[in-house]
Amino acid sequence: MTMPPWWHDLLAVSDELVIVDDDLPPTLLLAEFGNVFAAHASELTHDQRRQVLNLLEQVLTDGTEADGALVATGFLEALLNAWDNGFELRTVWDDLGPDSQAHCLAWNKFAGVDSPAWMRLR
Repeated sequence: MTMPPWWHDLLAVSDELVIVDDDLPPTLLLAEFGNVFAAHASELTHDQRRQVLNLLEQVLTDGTEADGALVATGFLEALLNAWDNGFELRTVWDDLGPDSQAHCLAWNKFAGVDSPAWMRLR
């Protein structure tokens, strides 16, 4: 599967978000992007972080079902895994769109993870 056009928009946000191994299947590529985003979030400007998260929210809500699944099972679940490993998800939580937040909360519930009080729908 070739990557959708919005993929290139994500990579264009910052040189910090470059993916080295772009031969991965799409879901794993979005997961790797989530890992890179989490690793470099503090180096990105607030506007760059919001640009990435807004674009992914738009894909999740208005994109094809396949594209939405890439965002949910690739990027968002990678962010939650990064949170488990020390990423300060709270710093970007309010910039996630409502559907992205809802997916994260649903995934936590499914996985039996208690969501902290700050992790609420906006």
